[in-house]
Amino acid sequence: MFDNKVELMDIKAKLVIIGDGIAGLSLAYIAAQRGIRAAVLGKNLKGTTHSATGLIAPRPDYLLSDSELVRQTSVECLRFAKTFGPEVLKRRQFLIPTYSGFPVNTGNLNVLLSLYDEVARSRFDNFERHDFISSSVLEKMEPNLRKNRFGGAFSVAEWTVDPAVLLRKLDNEAVIFLGKTRRFDIGELDGFHIQNGVIREVRAVFADGNSVRISNNSEPLAVVNTAGPWMKDVCASLGLTMNYQLRTGLQIEFPGWYFQSGIIMFDKNGKYLICLQKNGSIQVGPTNSPFSGHPSQFSESIGDINSLVTPFLELLEDGKIPKISAMRHGFRVKSTYTDTNRPVIWRHATDGPMNFYSLHPGKMALALRAADEMLDVLASNGWIRKTVICAKSPIHLEGDKGLRNEAKLLWLKAVSLFKLAIYFIKFKIKTPW
Repeated sequence: MFDNKVELMDIKAKLVIIGDGIAGLSLAYIAAQRGIRAAVLGKNLKGTTHSATGLIAPRPDYLLSDSELVRQTSVECLRFAKTFGPEVLKRRQFLIPTYSGFPVNTGNLNVLLSLYDEVARSRFDNFERHDFISSSVLEKMEPNLRKNRFGGAFSVAEWTVDPAVLLRKLDNEAVIFLGKTRRFDIGELDGFHIQNGVIREVRAVFADGNSVRISNNSEPLAVVNTAGPWMKDVCASLGLTMNYQLRTGLQIEFPGWYFQSGIIMFDKNGKYLICLQKNGSIQVGPTNSPFSGHPSQFSESIGDINSLVTPFLELLEDGKIPKISAMRHGFRVKSTYTDTNRPVIWRHATDGPMNFYSLHPGKMALALRAADEMLDVLASNGWIRKTVICAKSPIHLEGDKGLRNEAKLLWLKAVSLFKLAIYFIKFKIKTPW
């Protein structure tokens, strides 16, 4: 029961979105395009999107696991660029310096990047293929790199984004320009009114104690949980459990101007690390460490910090950097069965309300595609009116079907490796080293 002294805002909507990160705001934007009234409940928790590296491109480091997803991610990057323009998505040059003891075989990396060019360019016009630059050219391009250490560098052009700018753009488009979305910054969810196994109302409380109630007159709502690392908390409020793991993405920043290009380096385990120069500072990251605690109780470990600082220092000529100027972290929601960057949709009908779903886009670049597929699922299940089915070949996984997903991902990996083997043979014949 609500206190009579508390103001109650009564909102009518067809779709309730819990979470205002990239998944939630992309879903609101696509819903608005389809003419669906939506309400977004966010808590401004700076989670995954706000802490992204800014490299939104389909990276070759997961090409071997799912080459088709690299292609789809490339298409979605172009979609973002065409939709929101160059002020949101930009193409930037990245260099991968090579050196004695480089943890990746350079010949194999050349083949992999060549295959990446073929897969990632997809529908791009004037796609820039990767190239290799000599050590002398590299020194002229990047004088702050350590002298006489690098034998040259691979050069690739990649899409970059300022996550905060992208979120504001999605929000403005859905709320202001399309006018179909209401967004509320809430303090806490206050409960769900469930009748006959269906959510009829969603209630939330603002920080000032006032409340909002969202319903769809006599019809059931469609409710989608997009709260990222806090998805388990939202499910727990309905007595549901979710099965996923979290990875920590730690970023650090150093003041100063170091490089003209973005730099892709590798840690001692061969993991990608990105140095992205911004105005007045350089951002280095991310880590990808397993995290078992609650996302609100994270603290940086010395090991994670050193895993970023050490390889960055090894790039620099003087080997010295000032004190870290900023540190941020986000979380990646990862499937417990097999590591994947595909979107995941959970339908909780088997143990919860029939119209309650959870959505994770897998990668920031796939958020619009994940939104399309989420709305297609809602339409096919009868919770929103039938709309044009946008995703003829869905790429998402079903969160409650672990064995099926695992089998599918293993098959995709096998296909990707087979394609790579064929390409490697052709490339070796054309370009012997």
